[in-house]
This record gives sequence, C-alpha cells and structure tokens, in this order.
Amino acid sequence: AVVSTQSAYYAGVHLVTFVGMVRDIIEASTSITYKIDDYTGPPISVRKFIQEGEEDTSNMTRTHTYVRVYGHLRSLNDQRNVIAFKVAPLESHNEISNHILEVVRSHLKLKKGLSAPGGMAGAANGTFTNGNSHSNGNDSTSGLGPAQQSVFDALKKSSSDIGMSVMEMSKITSHLSVTQIRSAIDFLSNEGHIYSTVDDEHYKLTDYC
Repeated sequence: AVVSTQSAYYAGVHLVTFVGMVRDIIEASTSITYKIDDYTGPPISVRKFIQEGEEDTSNMTRTHTYVRVYGHLRSLNDQRNVIAFKVAPLESHNEISNHILEVVRSHLKLKKGLSAPGGMAGAANGTFTNGNSHSNGNDSTSGLGPAQQSVFDALKKSSSDIGMSVMEMSKITSHLSVTQIRSAIDFLSNEGHIYSTVDDEHYKLTDYC
C-alpha cells in the first residue's frame, strides 16, 4: 500500500484507514495476518489480534475480496505494517473508487506541504491531516500526568508480542491503584499512545512513541 512505500511523506501518520483486496490470510491462535493490496504499491501486512469474547468474523473475510482496514501504522526494519482494530468487508464497491481518489488527493496535498516552508517538519508535527489518516500532533509525552507517565514507562519495558497485562503493570507501578492504572490506560489509548492486543487486559505502545 502507499503507506508502506512513501515513508518520508507519512512520517507523521499513525492511525489509518484504507481499502484493498485480500491477497493472503495467515491464521494463528491469537491473531490473523492479512496481506492487503490497494494497488498503490506492494501489499501491506495487516495484523488483527483476536480479542477474548469477540465475535468470530474471519469467515466473512476471504482472499480476493475487498475490505476496509482501520488500525495503527507501524514500522519494523523499514517495512510498514498495520495493527488493525477492525477489518471489514466493503458495504459498497464505491468505496474502492473513493479510496483511489483519496490516495491521489492525499499524495498531492502532502507533496505540496513538503515543498512549503516547514516542509517535513510540518508534516511530521501533524499539520497535515485528511480523511484517511490522523496524527497525534506531537510525539512528545511531556503532557502526561504522573500516573499516565508511570504506566507509559512501565509499558516501555515490555518486549512481548502481546504487550503487558494490567496485572504486570500493577506490579511495576505499585504506587498506583488498579483504578488509577485503568484510568491512565484509557487516556493513553484514546490519545493513540497505546493499543490493546489479545484482550482488554493486555496493552502495547504504538511504535511512534
């Protein structure tokens, strides 16, 4: 997808939605990985963790069908991928044409923005937004409260693929109550700093933090 190849243009983009065709599906015990092709570049890897108690919709998504993806854009070894919180079949094929037009519009707007005063700094600081992407405006966590910063710092210590559980966080941040931890989690999640993985008890930092 375009987000996997134009890394300079998308330095400030973290939350994305796009339309593409499913080229491959790899199922595991805790997640499903899709290869999605939106015809703007090589297929991009999209991983969707299976939430505990979540309705199984995997049979609704098959190869060679079009879907819309909502998720967090990440980068690993210079390869872009998406951790999805929703992968859904298209409700209308008009979404395909709309997506292509949005890609062209976004590309031209970003290209114009990079040539203007501020250039890449402006794009990376979130001065550019469109209907397909969102930026957190500032990657700094200096605006976090004490409890939020403690939870954020605890999550930094996790190297697990599924992140850290609330129970593990409470051991590291023993000066905080579980209520304070959950409140901090809600804030960090809403601000795009973290996301839930296998269930609502496990969380991980987004890559841009």
